[in-house]
Amino acid sequence: PYFNAKQRKATHRAGELAGLKVERLVNEPTAAALAYGIHQLADESRFLVFDLGGGTFDVSIVEIFEGIIEVRASTGDNHLGGEDFNELLVGLMREAHAEAFGEAGRGDDPLHQKLRETAERARRALSTGAEAEMRIVWKDAEYRHTVTTQAFEEAAKPLIDRLREPVLRSMRDSGIKSAELSEIILIGGATRMPLVRSAVTRMFGRFPNATVNPDEAVALGAAVQAGLKSRDEALKEVVVTDVCPYSLGVETARRLPGGGIEDGLFAPIIERGTVIPASRIHNFGTMHDNQTKVEFGIFQGEARLVRDNVEIGRTTVRVPRSPAGQQVDVRFSYDVSGLLEVDIVVPQTGESVSLTINDGMAGDEAALDKARKSLAALKVHPRDEIENKAAIARGEKCFENFLGDQRYWVGEVLSRFTVALETQDPRTIDTARRELHQALDQLEGETFL
Repeated sequence: PYFNAKQRKATHRAGELAGLKVERLVNEPTAAALAYGIHQLADESRFLVFDLGGGTFDVSIVEIFEGIIEVRASTGDNHLGGEDFNELLVGLMREAHAEAFGEAGRGDDPLHQKLRETAERARRALSTGAEAEMRIVWKDAEYRHTVTTQAFEEAAKPLIDRLREPVLRSMRDSGIKSAELSEIILIGGATRMPLVRSAVTRMFGRFPNATVNPDEAVALGAAVQAGLKSRDEALKEVVVTDVCPYSLGVETARRLPGGGIEDGLFAPIIERGTVIPASRIHNFGTMHDNQTKVEFGIFQGEARLVRDNVEIGRTTVRVPRSPAGQQVDVRFSYDVSGLLEVDIVVPQTGESVSLTINDGMAGDEAALDKARKSLAALKVHPRDEIENKAAIARGEKCFENFLGDQRYWVGEVLSRFTVALETQDPRTIDTARRELHQALDQLEGETFL
C-alpha cells in the first residue's frame, strides 16, 4: 500500500509476529498489476490500478513491456476507505434517531460498535439494491432507518471528490494521459460500491475492469510475485520494478533577501515516482561563516515544511571553519525492500558519515548485506557512466570537427544532454542520449552503434 517508512516497518513486524519470513513488501497496486498482467506480458500496455480498501486508497499507473512490469507512479490517501463510507451511514442513523441517541455512542462504546456493524451491512446491501435497512437494538429498544441509494450518494459526495486528486497526481507524475491507458483496474472491497464505479467511469469516460475478484486480486498478485521470487518454472520470467511512493529528502534553510534565514524547509533528493532501486546526489552549502558542523534531518513526505513530513532519521557531519557556502554532498540510495542509505561527504576534507535507515528486513543481516551491495553499484553519478561519457566524448569531437551553425547546433544538443544528466533520472537520460546520437548521426551522415 501507499505507506510511509514507519507504516512499512509496522507491516513487516506484523508479518514476523504472524510467523512469516518477510522477504519483500509488495505494494498492493503492484500485486494487482501482476494479477491482471501476467498473461499479457508480450504486449505493451499501460493501466491504472484503482485500489480502495477498508482504510486506505492507492492509485498506481503500471506499464508492461517486453517482460518488464514497471510502476510509473504511485500515490494515494492513507485516510480514505470503506470505513469512511460506513461512518457516513452511522451519521445518517444517528441523525434519524438524534433525540434517542443524543451524545451517546460518540466514542468506542457498545452503541457505536452496533452502529458500525449495521452500517457495514447496509453499505454492502446498497452495492446490489436501491435501499438498505439499518437496524440495532439498544437499551431494550429497537431502532430502524432505511437508507436509499440516492441519500447515500449525496452524503458520500465529499468522499467521492477526494478520490479525484490522487488519480490526477498519478497522471501528472507518470506523464501518461488517460487516452494512453489500456485499462482502469479496480481492486479493494470498497470498489464494489456502485457510486465508486460510477465515479471512476465519469473520471475516465469508460467502464473500469473488475474481471478479477477485487478482494482476491492482491493475494493472487502476491502469490505470483512469490512464484517469481522462487523462480517457479511454470511462470514466464518477468522483471518487476517499483517506484518510491513518497519523496525522501533533508531539512534545509535559505537566506532571505533582507538578511534573515528561513529554516525548516524540505529539500527532496529522491522524489516520489522515482523508479527504484535508485541513487541520487545533491549538493548543499553551509549557512554561516566558520561553521564547524552541519546537522541533517532526514524526512519523508511532500510538504514544503519538514514539520508537515515524517522524520525518519538524523545525522551530523563535521566541516572545517571557512566562509559560508562550503559544499556538502548528500547521496540517498533507496531500494524496493525499504532500505535507505544516506552518505554525506565534505569534498574539501573528505570527511564523511553514513546512515542506514531500514524499514524492512529487520534483523536479517544477510538480506541487508545483499541490499547494500546492490545499492553500492548505483552510487555513480550518470555523468561518470561509460555510455554517457562516450556520448559526451562523441559530441565534443563533433564540436571540434565542424564550424559555424553546425558547431553551434552540436553545442546546443550537448547542453541539453548535460542538463538531462543532472536530473539523474535514467528515463530522461536515456531519451536525451538517444536524441544526441540521432542528431550527431544526421550531422555526420553515419550510424553510431
